[in-house]
Amino acid sequence: MPRRASSGTKGLLKHHKCGRPGRRLTRCACQWIGKYQGRRVVLSKWAGQEVDPHSTEKAEAVLARFKVAIDGGTFDRAGERPAPGTAQTLAGFIAEWQTHYAAERGLSANSMGPMLNVLATSRLGGLSLKQLADAAEEIERWLNITAKARKWKNSTWNNYHEILGRVLKRAVRWKRLTVNPMASIDRKVAAKPEHFKQRHLVEDVEDRLFDVVDQLNRPQHFPNRKKLTQEQADAIRAALERGQTGKAVAAEFQISPSVVSAIKNFQIWDPERLKPGTKGHEMRRRLIGALDGGLRAGEMLKLQLHHVTWRPVPFTRPNGTTGQGYVITLPPEITKGGKSTGEPETVFAGTPRFVQMLEQRRFQLQGNKLSRTFIFGSEDGRYQASFDRLWRELFTLAGLVPGRAQGLVWHTTRHEFISRVAENTGDPVLTQEVARHRDLETTQGYFHARQDRRYAAAGGLWRG
Repeated sequence: MPRRASSGTKGLLKHHKCGRPGRRLTRCACQWIGKYQGRRVVLSKWAGQEVDPHSTEKAEAVLARFKVAIDGGTFDRAGERPAPGTAQTLAGFIAEWQTHYAAERGLSANSMGPMLNVLATSRLGGLSLKQLADAAEEIERWLNITAKARKWKNSTWNNYHEILGRVLKRAVRWKRLTVNPMASIDRKVAAKPEHFKQRHLVEDVEDRLFDVVDQLNRPQHFPNRKKLTQEQADAIRAALERGQTGKAVAAEFQISPSVVSAIKNFQIWDPERLKPGTKGHEMRRRLIGALDGGLRAGEMLKLQLHHVTWRPVPFTRPNGTTGQGYVITLPPEITKGGKSTGEPETVFAGTPRFVQMLEQRRFQLQGNKLSRTFIFGSEDGRYQASFDRLWRELFTLAGLVPGRAQGLVWHTTRHEFISRVAENTGDPVLTQEVARHRDLETTQGYFHARQDRRYAAAGGLWRG
């Protein structure tokens, strides 16, 4: 039978189901119970929001609303009734949102803190939520006036629109508001960025990348490779064997005598001691993850084996053939969208090479410690912070010129994935879901027809 214990706050208690004693109630995850004037409710269920079982402060806030509802005659056992607004100011709610929601879920975004500070210290920050409920016109006017004064671009205007809408959406979920006033304010049309000119890879580039990726398995570390090559090191040894002095050889090749001595004694530049690397294997996996799964670079590097549901999911391809794949659940803290919404996202590994790569990686890393199970990390499963140098080297080996000026960057592989999904489905909404985009407008920027399909479309107009 659950053990009942009080918190020290009148009317706030727990019914322990964890078997722990009644001391230090915040240690366990059992839910808070509110009791007042003969009525008793589970506070989280009544409020329709999560109430942290490890914090009496948050539970007391919901308990206070529970008591006010009873005293005011508006109590409903089915749940807390939505109110048209509260006397809490926007600035106060922003502080609560940052402390009790964003911080707990690890949400982050570029410049989010400074933007929230601008909102909290503005004229809007002094308005109550009740006033904001019907203040869509006033909010839009403030955005326009501030944008003109601060010389905002339309994209910056949209960023403020988004973050304010996100905060007030949480106010609706917490039943401080009935409607989000931002829903009636349209976003501005922002100019598309001029970089990423090449939004997809031409037809043969993928094959070229896979053809040369194994070249990265060559030894990656050479001493003084900016000054010497293996051929030059062999020439130094040959000169020494001919009787030339180390000092003369050092002067000829513009290196120090100590380096000449190390080369002579095969301490450096010894082909027998250079072992093949594994960078090609690592980059092959990353190419598959990007082209077949649409994974961003940052998502890849933090993905681990336990994020994959190792129960095969059957599916049928458009051509009628069947297959099996795996669902990968991305935690919100590692995805671009999850950092804003706090919700996990999913990726489906359905291509044969993606499925095979995951299964091989699982076998390769089985038995490793939790800290060494990164699917797209080092060969032995360790975390890697970046692979910028490697993708640039890979693109160069494939005869490509990487760089933002050319619009050819690693993120182009994600554009390629989304373009293929768009071609295969012909459904923008489905493509948006697979791409994990918040707005359909963002997805439409990835719709790119192949050159041969454009030619076929134009040539198909002939009726002769």
